[in-house]
Order: sequence, then structure tokens, then C-alpha cells
Amino acid sequence: MSWYLSRIRLSRSPAVRVLEAALREPDTGLRRSSQHHMLWSAFATDPNQKRDFLWRAESDGSFLTLSPRLPRDDNELFEPPQCKLFAPELKAGDRLEFQLQVNATRMKRDTGKRVDVVLDAIHAIPKEERAEKRMDLAQEAGLAWLTRQGEKAGFVPHHVSADDYHTETLPRFGNERKRSNRPDFGILDLSGQLEVTDPEAFLAQLVRGFGRAKAFGCGLMLIRRAS
Repeated sequence: MSWYLSRIRLSRSPAVRVLEAALREPDTGLRRSSQHHMLWSAFATDPNQKRDFLWRAESDGSFLTLSPRLPRDDNELFEPPQCKLFAPELKAGDRLEFQLQVNATRMKRDTGKRVDVVLDAIHAIPKEERAEKRMDLAQEAGLAWLTRQGEKAGFVPHHVSADDYHTETLPRFGNERKRSNRPDFGILDLSGQLEVTDPEAFLAQLVRGFGRAKAFGCGLMLIRRAS
């Protein structure tokens, strides 16, 4: 199966520019939901179709997507997408630089519940220490999580940096504006290098995405050859 990495930008037409307010929504969870619905229109051809693409929002207002089919070029919401075939040729021992925005979770053995790895680490220390130790805990928990991912997905992480960690509230249950009905989730930004140990396993996971909350712009790992 072929995969495509695409850059998608909102159309410059006045009729579409009114939607920019939704993309500037101060409630980050609602903003991600709006972005998801807009991007879905770039791919969906069937109302019953399941999401089969990964995406992430870029700082310049564009979106990067990884998909098994090209985005539509007749969508009035967006400019014609810039697309290229995603078919990296990798071998064991290759070193890659990566960027990853992820909702990193694990299953707790004692409770059987899935938890955000950073939030779980933060909640384990006294409240008065949490703000000061937040990013140190994000670094430690993020590296441990990524190392576990690599054991299954054919890579070993190196020089990993936790660049940011924050929580957002997803618009998923009941009244979207009522925060009590909306689950919090953590977003961890990781960057660094990795060494490929199993190219086939790595690429298979790369196109599936990492972590959870993929519908909300998490899980797409960007890679390039390490210099």
C-alpha cells in the first residue's frame, strides 16, 4: 500500500476564511475538534468511512497528514494539497531525527485502568512540588514510554527531549461546552534521535501512529535522516 505525506492549508477564499475563528478557538480541545472535522472533509468520500489518516497542526496554520490515499483536490475548504509519496527506504542501524506530539498512556497493572504516563507521575508527588517538577517528570516518563514503544516497533530512542507537556480537555461527552462532561488528556511533545532496529516493524507502526487521541492530531511522528 502506498502512503502519502501531505501539507494542507485552508483556502484563501473569503467564504472559507470565516472558518478561521474556529481554528483560533481559545479552548484547545474544541479547536482540535474543529480541525479534525475540517480535515475529515479532505479525505471522506463515504459517510460511513473510518478515519485512516494521521494529522498534526503546524505553527504556520497548515496541517500535515499521513494517509494511504491522496487527499481530495476538489475540496472548497482547502487549497490544493501539496503531496509526496511517503516511502522511506530504511535499514537496521539507520539514525533518524524525529518529532512527535503524542498522548502517551499505559495500562496500570494494579487497577487495570489506562492512564496518561506524565499525569500519573505528577499525581504521585505532593501537590506543592508538581509545578517545579512537571517537565522533569515529563522527560522521565516520556523517555520510558518511548523506549517501551521502540521495543515493539523496531527502534531505540536516543537524545530524547521533552519539549512541552500540557493538558487539554476533549469535546467528547454530552454538552461540549460543559467541562465536567469532557475528559482531560495530556499532550507531550518529544524530539530527538532514534536508531532503527527493525525497519519493517518501525514503518508499520509509523503509519498506524503512536499513542492515543489520534483523531485529535496526536501520534504522527515526523522523521528525517540524522545529520
